[in-house]
Amino acid sequence: MSEVMLDVRDLSGGYEPVQIFQHVDLQVSAAESIGIFGPNGHGKTTLLRTLSGLIDPWQGDIFFDGERMNREGRRGSRKWRNFNYDAVTRRRMDPKKVARAGLIHVQQGNLLFPELTVTETLSIAVSAASGRRGWSVAEVQQLFPRVAERRDHKIRFLSGGERQMVSIAAGLIAAPRMLILDEPTLGLSPKIRQELCGAILEIRKTGLPIILIDQDVAFLEQIIDTLYLFDHGRISGRMSRDEMPDHETLMVMLFGERH
Repeated sequence: MSEVMLDVRDLSGGYEPVQIFQHVDLQVSAAESIGIFGPNGHGKTTLLRTLSGLIDPWQGDIFFDGERMNREGRRGSRKWRNFNYDAVTRRRMDPKKVARAGLIHVQQGNLLFPELTVTETLSIAVSAASGRRGWSVAEVQQLFPRVAERRDHKIRFLSGGERQMVSIAAGLIAAPRMLILDEPTLGLSPKIRQELCGAILEIRKTGLPIILIDQDVAFLEQIIDTLYLFDHGRISGRMSRDEMPDHETLMVMLFGERH
């Protein structure tokens, strides 16, 4: 295994006052892609939002390419419910720092500015590249022909699948050294899903390491080297791609036999 690029140690977090995940240890090398598989509502998305600094970790350490991304120590206690803790307390993690380091997160849910055009959206992504060379607009348009076709359209006029393509295109233009994709094909039609899965496979062939959440085991198997099972806010299993069973067997591993 090559040198570890993302090193997560004893990470816990959530949304005040509820802890969502706890004691996560995760290492991803520069030559590796991983999948995270588990039931909905068990903390996978919250974990990814913490890795990219969108929400602060409660405790633990996140290193990317040897650089610490979060402040050391545990999060301070919030004793007063009516006190705006965040207004007077410095954040424990800066998402801008994470993006500039090259850990780029394409979130679930097509979170784009609805009044911007596709071209304007992609032009903003360049600012996250921090001097690195990302994909060019021409390259992402070749990967996603629909992005080229809709370049002058406002985001709010695009379909869900087209918005997801623009989101991933923006992530690539931001020059990722590692790309996080949170359920990129969720809720899409079979045709658009197939198109998007093919594009993600092409991205993986470039050698870019990916952290991928998806509920389709067959799709994960094409992309990843290692699968982590995530259950009730914890990593409950780890296996190589060669060891991955089918979807039904994974469900039994997570929930037990149905009676």
